[in-house]
Amino acid sequence: MSIEPEDVSTFLAVVRECSFGRAASTMLVSQPTVSDRVARLERVLGSRLFTRGPRGVVLTGAGERFAPYAVRLTELGAEAIGAVRSIDQPPPFRVGVHATFTHRVVPLVLGALGDTSRNVRIRDAHSDQIIAMLLDGVLDVGFVLPGARPPGLRFARLPADPVIGVCSPDHELRGARSVSMSTLARQRLALNLWGSGAQAFMDSLLGADTVVAASVECSDVASALRLARDHGYVALVAQSAAGRHLDRGTLRPVAIRPRLDWTINLVLATRRASDRDPAVEAVARTVRDLGPGRSGSL
Repeated sequence: MSIEPEDVSTFLAVVRECSFGRAASTMLVSQPTVSDRVARLERVLGSRLFTRGPRGVVLTGAGERFAPYAVRLTELGAEAIGAVRSIDQPPPFRVGVHATFTHRVVPLVLGALGDTSRNVRIRDAHSDQIIAMLLDGVLDVGFVLPGARPPGLRFARLPADPVIGVCSPDHELRGARSVSMSTLARQRLALNLWGSGAQAFMDSLLGADTVVAASVECSDVASALRLARDHGYVALVAQSAAGRHLDRGTLRPVAIRPRLDWTINLVLATRRASDRDPAVEAVARTVRDLGPGRSGSL
């Protein structure tokens, strides 16, 4: 028995909706059809994928293990269809990167490609998902956080991107020559907790000899910057993300002392088999030319 694409898409619809009935509505099929497809998939896999919870159906352990493969199967199928239908056009250049780092990665990729006729497609995903998509051939290049390095991929480090504090031009800390950790702890903070040193910073903040004010942990850097610019927060973000705001004067640097030992380190990942692709090589060469020892925005 083989896995049917419609069973996989039905499985993912149930995951999104946490309900067989709502999944049926979004797919414009009957609920028995959804039940039949999930049951067929369970027979092929030999395990139950869902169980009932207080707020609808939830994944079993087997379902949680299958879910990322279901996403990859769906994406690979869509990629295959697109490749065949666009046989007379240059293939798109597919880039995987988390949304927090697009401000840094997209200009780098476009600059490396120059006047190429390749259309660029940006895929928002976490590092482990990007690695999996590279190995599946769904991406051409990926930008990931340091971690496991599968043998089928090549890696090149980008320059470390230091994390800095920023605030609005009318904030009380603007222009201060030195801001201690205890002073910082009394401020409302917008935290983009990525990179090496994030946990050490939080430990230092919580260890400051004062009551820590409320903070907001932002998964994306844009939200942290917006809170600093418009709502009186101090944002802790990558220097490259704050660069244009500092240049325009819409944000001011906060002179935290001692200086933060906190950087965000990105790595370019490519498939070894893609070495002959001129676009992949152009991006890899750009990253190599930057060198891992140089800091700042790209």
